[in-house]
Amino acid sequence: MIREVTMYIPLPAATGEPLYIRLYRAIREDCLSGVLRTGDRLPSRRILARELRISVNTVDGAYQQLVSEGYVEALPRSGYVVRSLFGDGAGGAELGFRVFGKPEPAAPVQSNGQDLNGSGESNKSPDFIDFSPNGVDLTALPLADLRKLSRDVLAMDPAVVFGPCEPEGHSLLRSALCRYLGSSRGILCPPERIVVGAGTDYILQYLVRLLRLSGRIDGIATENPVYNKAVQIFSSMGESVTPLPIDGQGLATEALRDCRANVAYVTPSHQFPLGIVMPAGRRAELLAWAAASGDRYAIEDDYDSEFRYEGRPVPPLFAMSKTDKVIYLGTFSKSVAPSLRISYLVLPERLAGICRREMAYFNTTVSVPDQLVLARFIDSGLFERHINRMRTLYRRKKDLLVKELSVFGERLQISGTDAGLHLICTMRGSSGGLLRNRPSEKDLVAAAAAVGVRVYGISGYFLERDIGERDETGTADSDFRIPESTVLLGYGGLDPAALARGCELLKEAWSP
Repeated sequence: MIREVTMYIPLPAATGEPLYIRLYRAIREDCLSGVLRTGDRLPSRRILARELRISVNTVDGAYQQLVSEGYVEALPRSGYVVRSLFGDGAGGAELGFRVFGKPEPAAPVQSNGQDLNGSGESNKSPDFIDFSPNGVDLTALPLADLRKLSRDVLAMDPAVVFGPCEPEGHSLLRSALCRYLGSSRGILCPPERIVVGAGTDYILQYLVRLLRLSGRIDGIATENPVYNKAVQIFSSMGESVTPLPIDGQGLATEALRDCRANVAYVTPSHQFPLGIVMPAGRRAELLAWAAASGDRYAIEDDYDSEFRYEGRPVPPLFAMSKTDKVIYLGTFSKSVAPSLRISYLVLPERLAGICRREMAYFNTTVSVPDQLVLARFIDSGLFERHINRMRTLYRRKKDLLVKELSVFGERLQISGTDAGLHLICTMRGSSGGLLRNRPSEKDLVAAAAAVGVRVYGISGYFLERDIGERDETGTADSDFRIPESTVLLGYGGLDPAALARGCELLKEAWSP
């Protein structure tokens, strides 16, 4: 039986860890100590965020970590519930949570014939078809080429391969990046303006420290909805994050001018998660905002620029800027593999100078052999050929997904088909069944989960409140609305058979 739990959480003192990790550790300790027991339901993300005066995304990050490690599970229509760990004793000392109400014996939770508590047999497969927007296809990696490049690198002079390299990254990789960015994105820069780091998480932390050295940070403005990991990182480093509305052209620059933030984090070429391309006029407004003050910068996250399926590639802000006020952020997580953990910054000249003078103590966090293999991968032309193959592969997957979803007809509105690795799907509803007129995001996610499919609600990417509480973003563009019945379906990590099967199950789940 699921029990409601009222909790008070004194977060541990700041230790340099992200806030969501501190929250996760606090809840984990109470799961292990018996304060939280099998069947206890945690507060909703929104309620806990309000009580702790933190963002919904911070709570979501903690909850997702707890789910991934098996302490709690997300049950359809029930929220986040503590799992059976090791026999669950009668309780524990109150070490951070206060649990009210008489405890009841723990019992497996059943739903649609499936044991969701993990304590018994299931008559359905436990394997979910996961339409994660973060998935990438690893089956098409040119492994033979990468193995050969690795052997070639290891045959080089050991002093080059295993010796020290520049704090900003190896010169061979930074030079290769300059040539690639010049030909593919129109970004012309010397290697001295590039910094290489182990993934976007590290790069963003590095950038915050660099901006502090260059002056003060009066706040960081972000799009809303937004890539929530970036917000978690900014917040964990003590920076004030201001979510700003978007309209059909991207970040609302009028709202940007009215806020006190002097740094803006944007995804103009393919807004995450809505897929909006910022047009030239709006880009000019954003660049004008940055140029109006010496301490203003726009951080341009060009996270999946390689995967555009319609029209010409959208030029980056960095290539358009004449005032040197754009910081370009790129990554190989989508184009090659997440585990490669190599991202990079292209800095304005002023910031690059500060970096060289004052941040040399930040040694590169990517191993030299990995950097050299990637440099050869780029310079040999193999990377460009790989991108072309992957673009074709992902386009076929996207087309297949759109075709399979066409069975819903006008009931399902699909957007975001021009680029990226996920679609935005909005269910218009029907006259009966589970999905009534105006179905909610929660309805869609729960109905999909009941048949073994995982889809992702749009509300998880909003910072201030759940999308279910409204049907528009509150922007100046009154025609720009995001219905509450909106979910993300990623297709990058699924093979064609899984895509087709997932759509069959969604038809079963979402039919009236």
